[in-house]
Amino acid sequence: MKKILITASKASHFKNFHIPYIKYLADGGNAVFTASDDDFEYEGAVHIKMPFKKKIFSFGNIGVVLRLARLMRKERFDVLYTNSALAGAIGRCAAVLSGCKKTKTVHICHGYLFSDDGSKRSKLYLTAEKLLRNRTDLLAVMNKEDLLIAEKYSLGKEIAFINGMGLDTDKFPPINSAGETDIRKKTREYLGAGENTFLFLCAAEFSERKSQKTIIKALPLLKRSDCKVVFAGDGTLAEECKSLAKNLGIAEKTVFIGHCGKMNALYRSCDCLISAGRFEGLPFNVMEALYCGENIIVSDVKGNSDLAASAPENSELFPFEDFSRLAELMDKAERPNSRSCKLPEKYFLKNVFEENIRKLDIF
Repeated sequence: MKKILITASKASHFKNFHIPYIKYLADGGNAVFTASDDDFEYEGAVHIKMPFKKKIFSFGNIGVVLRLARLMRKERFDVLYTNSALAGAIGRCAAVLSGCKKTKTVHICHGYLFSDDGSKRSKLYLTAEKLLRNRTDLLAVMNKEDLLIAEKYSLGKEIAFINGMGLDTDKFPPINSAGETDIRKKTREYLGAGENTFLFLCAAEFSERKSQKTIIKALPLLKRSDCKVVFAGDGTLAEECKSLAKNLGIAEKTVFIGHCGKMNALYRSCDCLISAGRFEGLPFNVMEALYCGENIIVSDVKGNSDLAASAPENSELFPFEDFSRLAELMDKAERPNSRSCKLPEKYFLKNVFEENIRKLDIF
């Protein structure tokens, strides 16, 4: 039996990415521990709440590092899996402080929050990754730009490229023709959209990184009239974005629905997904939209561009924060010719899972 610790800043990370892997480890007789800022319950896993702070350089995260280091010394884990920039840095700092040299550290990079552009921000984040590379036994990246950065600066003792954690297609079952018409009609009525209303969708946490404000700023520039943007998600900037829409006089073109538990129906009822983020790993919202047959308009950043290249006939790219160019693409956006899958099968969980088991050294 092996002891394994998996860290993430939010429990939603486990729910979105790691359930199949946690199940695999637990079913294999391993002792699985998870740690995040909020509650998480899964049979076969022991969860420990850790008060991760949102900002990576927050003073409060020092306490989290100390607590994780004590936990590691107590439990003597065989493997530590860290995820995301925040929990990834904190977890590896704790591994250093714990002195547990036999604990193998695997960092799964879901998108570096920097590019290799020489900016002060990039230099700061890159310096942190360089300081931690000697405690990163295995580094997994999931887009081409991050792979280039990781290899250029040797950010892990071993570096692996993966096609994400895998999209669980069972969560997005096809809808038969009669059922689809009924579900689409009811969903669009709920969203206040008529049969001819063109529905754009933005499914993401409200944050500066996801840049919903860029989409809102594009709306006053549109020439097409019968359209709306549906914003699905929560976050600290949600109210600010609602105020911006109101101040720009386009509130009637926006629908803020908060967290949505019926994403399959939402994807299959909207016409085009917009992802305006600044940094991405391999974004699930884009993969989900393509799988459900939507077209996509995405910012030309890592992660987004990788997926756009995999479905070029159904994708458009715009420079990050260029709301004028985004408006042009929204004006010429068309409804999908069909609701058939547009996502390559290499990103499906059923095809990614066994490869990741091997590459991530999951026993």
